[in-house]
Amino acid sequence: MIIEKKLVFVRSILDIPILIFLFSQILSTVFSIDSRTSILGFYSRFHGGLFSSISYSLLYWAYVSNMDRKKVVTTIYSLFASSLFICSYAILEHFGIDKNVWVQDVQSRVFSTLGQPNWLAAYISALLPLTWALSLNSGKINFKKLRLSKWWLFILLSQMLFLTLIYTKSKSGFLGFLASDLLLWSGVFYLNIRKYFELKKALKNFIVHHLMFILLILISGSPFTLPIAKIINPEKSVSLVNSETNAEKPQGPALEFGGSDSGKIRKIVWRGAIDIWKNYPLLGTGVETFAFAYYKFRPFEHNLVSEWDFLYNKAHNEYLNYAATTGSFGLLSYLALILITILILLKGSITKHDIQNPKESKQPEILSIGLLSGYISILITNFFGFSVVGVALLFFLYPAFATKLSGQSAENKVPSKIKLESIPSGQKALIAFVLCTMFYVLFIISKYWYADYIYATGKGYSELGNITDSRRYLEKAVKLSPKEALYWSELAQLDAKIAVGFAQEGNNQFSNQYLTSSLIESDSAIRLSPANVNLKREKANNLLTMSAIQTELLNQASITLEEAVKQAPSDAKLWYNLALTYVRIGESEKGKNMLLKVIDMKPNYRNAHYALGLVYIDAGDKDKAIREFEYILANISPDDGVVKRELEEIK
Repeated sequence: MIIEKKLVFVRSILDIPILIFLFSQILSTVFSIDSRTSILGFYSRFHGGLFSSISYSLLYWAYVSNMDRKKVVTTIYSLFASSLFICSYAILEHFGIDKNVWVQDVQSRVFSTLGQPNWLAAYISALLPLTWALSLNSGKINFKKLRLSKWWLFILLSQMLFLTLIYTKSKSGFLGFLASDLLLWSGVFYLNIRKYFELKKALKNFIVHHLMFILLILISGSPFTLPIAKIINPEKSVSLVNSETNAEKPQGPALEFGGSDSGKIRKIVWRGAIDIWKNYPLLGTGVETFAFAYYKFRPFEHNLVSEWDFLYNKAHNEYLNYAATTGSFGLLSYLALILITILILLKGSITKHDIQNPKESKQPEILSIGLLSGYISILITNFFGFSVVGVALLFFLYPAFATKLSGQSAENKVPSKIKLESIPSGQKALIAFVLCTMFYVLFIISKYWYADYIYATGKGYSELGNITDSRRYLEKAVKLSPKEALYWSELAQLDAKIAVGFAQEGNNQFSNQYLTSSLIESDSAIRLSPANVNLKREKANNLLTMSAIQTELLNQASITLEEAVKQAPSDAKLWYNLALTYVRIGESEKGKNMLLKVIDMKPNYRNAHYALGLVYIDAGDKDKAIREFEYILANISPDDGVVKRELEEIK
């Protein structure tokens, strides 16, 4: 722009929808219950916040303004190149290359470099239609001479992607694949009716792709079917199922890593998201604040599922997530962006383009159908989950590709060769300013990343029991990023442990010093992020830990937990901890009544029944205590040794 002395910006149909979408995100951020989270995204995910939405939008405009039709195909090839590495690693994962690295059973459900099976499946199912589209545009099909050609490369890449999709065992990813498959080939045969290219070639492609898909499904199965070997030999299948049942379960929410009741959990979380939307109908609770808002509207039924105490920072439905966090304005602007994108892709799919240079792009309408099919796949996988970086890139790049293919934007010609001495000194100064600004922004991002690295290192040392190094790293993380509430909270937890340690050694001076530091740090964390219920939970735990030094801290713990349960009225674990705190400060009757309430919330809560039994023993009501312990053995934990001993002692 500086060299050409003009604003290089090519207008497109999506400009206004994107601007309206960004405006909705800005408004939601301004009125957010946690503005830092809305700006940067939920911590550890760093995606979906205002900054990331701006980044994706700038990427779209940069692509439309600086790329051409030929570079669309080049970009797609680069996507294929990266997917080749992703899929190769995923297939190796299935055969155990890193089975001892992860807590999850990665051989059962691969996730390669994308962190989670459903995310990998969403990415793969969005790319698959492009391999089919380019195989249709790759020239003549020759079965007699099986020499390596572009057509065979696209066929093999398609099958490699599909095999990876099978190994993810993602139902949502497979549904996205089925929808894109139906859409693309329907579009292809529609174009054949219009005589745009040979029907024979289209049929050959369709048959080859689908015969190979069927073969892979027969060999490896699918999320909905067993492999043919298990069907033929059911005894082996039963033994395999039993071994999988006895294996260690994945660590994490069933909605992310798969589980028997993931559908049930999803419905509960969706209902909570709808309740948030009803209470914040216009602008929502703030971009990416679902983790904080959900606690207040979390259905009581969530206490009865296997992942009852997991943190859900997404609604596991992209559309409900936008409704809850950005309100009706955010949801409608997002849906409008989707609708106009579909129209652009659809227009490119049914319009024959006038291309002067046929070598530059063959039959762009077929490629547009591929883009449309992949985009529809994204919309389907987002319905059952949420987008992550890889999928969000495609969400914004596909309409940019279609815009360039359809010729809706004028091509921008940038000078190919520029001599440094021909640039005036004023323009050189502006270029230097742009570069300095860029490096400063990169420095800020690097500093933010480094703070996260230091924080993770300090937390790791804490888990290993290395208190000295842990505190040194956590203090450094706080200095690098003093507005990050999580850093303060982690430091407060560590200082609480240190305070107790010094007290046990008889060093009251240092014990009181670290106790005071822990209290200040906990308060700092809550002040920075008051909507985050877990910070209050952690402060209460710190107070309970340090109550061994000063018993009066139990009263502060009860006050903190009372504030927390106001924000999370259906959280059984918070109510349970509050009940125990009441018992410890001598309010046994109040604690007993609260434990009864906890059991009403979650009848299968073993610890609540056990605690209530102990309260009954202290009150001299042994019959009721026996009833609680027998309930645990009969309905919750039949082999519970601790409960059996208590029962024997009473009897």
